[in-house]
Amino acid sequence: MQCWLREQPRALALTNQCNVLLFHSVPKKQNLTAAVALAEYLPQKEHTLDGFRKLTSRPLYGTLGLIDFDGAIFLCVISGVSEVARVREGESVRKIMDVGFYCLNKSDWDHVRQESYTLDTPENYENESMYESAHSASTPYSSLRKLLTDGTFYFSQSFDLTSKMQLRASQSTTDPVYDSMHEQFMWNKFMLEQLLRFRAHLNSEERTSFDKSCFLTCIIRGYASTANINLGFQVVNLTLISRLSSLRAGTRFLARGIDDDGNVANFVETETIITSKNWCASFVQLRGSIPIFWEQEGMQMFGQKIDITRPVEATTVAFEKHVSDIIEEYGPLHIVNLLGTPSGERSLTERLRLHVELSREKPLIHLTEFDYHSQVKSFEHANKIRPLVFEDAAAFGFYFEDANHNTLKTQDGVFRTNCLDCLDRTNVIQNILSRIILENILVMARQNAGSEMWQIHSTIWANNGDALSRIYTGTGALKSSFTRKGKLSLAGALNDLSKSVGRMYINNFQDKGRQETIDTLLGKIVNQHPVILYDPIHEYVNSALQKHANEFSSQKEIHVFVGSYNLNGCTATSKLEPWLFPNNEPMADIYVIGFQEIVELTPQQVISADPAKRVEWEKCVQDVLDSHAEEGEKYVLVRSGQLVGTALLFFAKEKHLNSIRNLEGTVKKTGLGGVSGNKGAVAIRFDFDDTAICFVTSHLAAGYTNYDERNHDYHTISHGLRFKRGRSIFNHDYVLWFGDFNYRISLTYEEVVQCIQQGKLEYLFDSDQLNTQMLMGAVFPFFSEQTITFPPTYKFDIQSDTYDTSDKHRVPAWTDRILFRGEVIPETYGCCPLYASDHRPIYGTFRMKITKTDKAKKKKMFNDFYTSRKQAIHENDRTSLNLIDLGMPVSAERRSYHNTQSLDKLKKPSNEKGKWWLDDGFSAKSHVKAPKSGYVLNPSRADNPFEQSTIPEWIDPKNPETQKPVAPNPSFALPRKPLKPSKPDYLSAAPIKPILPLRPQRSDSPFLQQANSTPNNPSRATSVLSTGSSDLLETSPEQDNIPWKPLF
Repeated sequence: MQCWLREQPRALALTNQCNVLLFHSVPKKQNLTAAVALAEYLPQKEHTLDGFRKLTSRPLYGTLGLIDFDGAIFLCVISGVSEVARVREGESVRKIMDVGFYCLNKSDWDHVRQESYTLDTPENYENESMYESAHSASTPYSSLRKLLTDGTFYFSQSFDLTSKMQLRASQSTTDPVYDSMHEQFMWNKFMLEQLLRFRAHLNSEERTSFDKSCFLTCIIRGYASTANINLGFQVVNLTLISRLSSLRAGTRFLARGIDDDGNVANFVETETIITSKNWCASFVQLRGSIPIFWEQEGMQMFGQKIDITRPVEATTVAFEKHVSDIIEEYGPLHIVNLLGTPSGERSLTERLRLHVELSREKPLIHLTEFDYHSQVKSFEHANKIRPLVFEDAAAFGFYFEDANHNTLKTQDGVFRTNCLDCLDRTNVIQNILSRIILENILVMARQNAGSEMWQIHSTIWANNGDALSRIYTGTGALKSSFTRKGKLSLAGALNDLSKSVGRMYINNFQDKGRQETIDTLLGKIVNQHPVILYDPIHEYVNSALQKHANEFSSQKEIHVFVGSYNLNGCTATSKLEPWLFPNNEPMADIYVIGFQEIVELTPQQVISADPAKRVEWEKCVQDVLDSHAEEGEKYVLVRSGQLVGTALLFFAKEKHLNSIRNLEGTVKKTGLGGVSGNKGAVAIRFDFDDTAICFVTSHLAAGYTNYDERNHDYHTISHGLRFKRGRSIFNHDYVLWFGDFNYRISLTYEEVVQCIQQGKLEYLFDSDQLNTQMLMGAVFPFFSEQTITFPPTYKFDIQSDTYDTSDKHRVPAWTDRILFRGEVIPETYGCCPLYASDHRPIYGTFRMKITKTDKAKKKKMFNDFYTSRKQAIHENDRTSLNLIDLGMPVSAERRSYHNTQSLDKLKKPSNEKGKWWLDDGFSAKSHVKAPKSGYVLNPSRADNPFEQSTIPEWIDPKNPETQKPVAPNPSFALPRKPLKPSKPDYLSAAPIKPILPLRPQRSDSPFLQQANSTPNNPSRATSVLSTGSSDLLETSPEQDNIPWKPLF
């Protein structure tokens, strides 16, 4: 395969010996957010590549797809490979060693050579300046290219590498590879999605030819290797293939636990395959993160603290989906949990055990808890796991087929092993499980294995562990020497220490960039769109879907309560009813509570905040909500977060848990220039069905005149607070931002107190610093606030309604506020008389419209619209007849909608059958069809088809009845322009001539003197200024004294 470029008009072409896959650049439309390209699949002919030049002399091995970098469309191709595994005869696996990125619509990077990742020496360039510019050029694809060439991506053009052998055996051998790909393990789905859709729209013959050309390549990430082993008198191949899931991919501390779709981090399917001339066998194992919602910070001063972010009720749905998907695909599940006794790992073990007990799939789940660190001191000790798994290893079995590919045995269950990272401990135990099952396979094959086979087997598993560890942590696996040699050594311990230090550095300083590159490859960056391959039918279908949106989507309203309370370090109390249920309002669907100064802001708390106070307040709020909930309803603490003294609690009715997805939390420090957490913000975001919602509570800088510092805190939070995949606060449909903003009132203490006593709140609000700064556009753009009808909420004497009577006499102010952004429907806004703090708690209630889309129904409607539209276009092309020349045969040669040769060369000259201005190669003559069989045009018909006539246009020569006069068809009558209505008499008065103001005459004007003394036109002014005309364009007598200036 080769890649070609044509510069004018710009196009890229992939070619093999017979066919061409051609890509054209298409100008981007203003109403489209995604980049647009155009593709053609053509047979290679003599002049197909006229004007093209070859981009690289090296052969190419496939296309990874198209990707957009800020409007620049790049085609990614595989340019370097290495064969690493051979499963069976004719089934090889290749590792990607190098890739090339070629821009379709810009020439900015044409000078960058991609023969290898580092650019060549100056001798390979025309001059030294080109070499320097090439080396200093910043290519948008450099980080992605580095990722794809790190030696962890594999592909095969001879079989479906994303599916296990047992699954491939159950599929028809005639099925195309692209139709059976396992999307979970396909890493370039985002880049290849539009090309796969283009392939699906080809006809059957073109699709078969397209598949044989192997232009498109699906890749996996993980590990693959084959080793030859002498087994008795024959040689067998031992192959190991690990497939890493792309659904929750990421780096160590940025991808933990489970998501709402049941996908877990570091989920790997490892298949062990052993083949000989007479038989073939395989079996799979799984590894993956603990399937609950949990997180872990990268750098922690006091041990590795694990944070379980959701309660049992909010985790059950995701856990059930995870285990159900595994059981549906693999059969009964045996979970081997290797976590130990430390507090963090113990909490995960307890939660896992609880979810297994509560699972509806419990009869098909077997949980084995094996504390690796306390049980394993040597390789022999690791074999203690054997009796715990031996029975299920025999029951689950393996896949076995003979030389004729007849299935003799299938695997009917799977082991799922996990530790904390699912790397080092997991790899050791999976090696032992693999050996147990291989022993069973050799018994069935009547073969004996020697020490050589088990040494090779251990080496392959150690290499597998290193590869998976580099993907997840950036370094090789720990305990790899233990796996390779079966014993611990001093050199191995020192090597593990070196790797641990490397992991700490990479995880804390490089993982963020690595995670962003992974998300870019998978298309998970916020506002990232795939490159659209232009398809006029697709545009028509999208337009039709927008018109029928109400058929596959629905809307509902939810009631949201938001509260904010600066606690000033007071103790927790359950006497919160006046605040959470003001005016006896109905219970809300969602309660979001923000606390500030939940703990005293001491240096010790700032360094390491104690979550105990937050847990106490969580329980108090939970008790109050449960005590007022209606019968059969229950509130669940879905998520909470804390930054020193600032905390955010998110409660929801249990019935809404299935609708809450993609829940994330994050914090942003603003104290001491972003170093300290005494000031800052805590945020929670989630999707309620298909509506994105974000809640932010913040505590900004204090001080009466420090509004500039508060403004700076706002900008630090709004620009620096980020969720996963680059999502910001403003990438949501609804945003509610509340807390202690600390903005004051710019008046004296006496003035403010007097206005409060007199009820002059509007006067105070005019001097409110937040109001002033928002009007100036300095902070919170596009945010709104309900009208404030309550007195300032700061600062009171404790247990009193009296404003500050201390020596400082702090000016009362509305420091506590609730702002909102988006089409939120505000209802109430007020404060509550709770006296435990020097602040008063505030609350606001809102209604939000939630959109829910039935994705299955939308997809079905899309396919129906597409099919019907395509058939309509095909039938119009096939059945049309010519109005002007009805005897002209309909041409059978019609270009398909995606053929764009006309874009690449000058238009063909016009003739009687075609005009250059008509697109798609349609005839210049339109066509109609006779109304009935046997009918012909009436030779006596009127010449003008739009003229009303009683003579029929179509007649049957054999039927005289059809030749009789008919009533004229009024629909063919040309519409007449309606007559202009006459004006009524009272509007027909003579026009009034405007009186122009007098302009003083200046006799000393040189222009006037020149005009009056011009000999060629002595009466210029008087000839122009005529009187007695009613024409407004003429002059009036009042203009006689106006001095006129000559034009030249």
